Amino acid sequence: MWQLLIRIVEFFRHKLMVKKEGSVMTDLTKNDEVGVLIKSMNLLVCLAEAPLSVLELSDRTGISKPTIYRILHTLDSGGFVVRNQVNRKYILGPALIGLGRATRNSAALIRYARPTLTELSKKYNETVNLGVLSHGKVIYLSTLESRERLRVTVPMTIENNAHTTALGKTILSAMKEEAALKIIASMYASKANQTSRYTESEFIEYIRATRAQGFAIDNEDDAIGFRCVAAPIFDLSGDPIAAISISAPISRVSLEELTKIGFELAIVTRNLKRTDPPHF
Repeated sequence: MWQLLIRIVEFFRHKLMVKKEGSVMTDLTKNDEVGVLIKSMNLLVCLAEAPLSVLELSDRTGISKPTIYRILHTLDSGGFVVRNQVNRKYILGPALIGLGRATRNSAALIRYARPTLTELSKKYNETVNLGVLSHGKVIYLSTLESRERLRVTVPMTIENNAHTTALGKTILSAMKEEAALKIIASMYASKANQTSRYTESEFIEYIRATRAQGFAIDNEDDAIGFRCVAAPIFDLSGDPIAAISISAPISRVSLEELTKIGFELAIVTRNLKRTDPPHF
């Protein structure tokens, strides 16, 4: 379900705009955005039970018909709902079917990787993460935190920038270069990604070098005082589907020690592929 929520949040951030009188189109304010998302989820929950018209949705949710029309129009453009042209009732769209499949696949990936995450957590006694890449962001699927008092804690947003995290860097480095370059270009076009220590061309060269060694390192790029190393998990076709990372405070793990862990981690993740993972 969390994947569905993230996808819809991303969709509305991209699509929904409000026009203020006498000004150009601007992004929805935070409160407006949250309100629209809550209403949208309420509508989708109702449509999961039965096909409904705008009037029926308004009666069930208490949301005004004009607001429902606007939300459904936006959801329709993204394939989240479909309107029957005969009875004018709405049903869930094909985009949700795909997301449901993706959610099941993520659950399978977590179950598959959990024994390895547990072994790594016991071996290094540091925080271990399983993550995937989505629209230039790292999404954390599972985390086993270190038992140490000072440890890395995954942010509550459960997503992070690909260009500052070891997880994001290693997945990008393992992708086909053409696909990785498109994602990198999109990342650097966003104002939210202007804090990177690398220029776009420097980051591309870094990714190429990372591909050769099989793992990526975050040396306080994402958070001051912490280091992280990650290696990709491949499917049977040789494409990266996720990555595993190990994070620790710089006071406990030197850069030399982290590099050693990186080589060991890369062997572990390569062996995961050989154990015939489920088809994601």
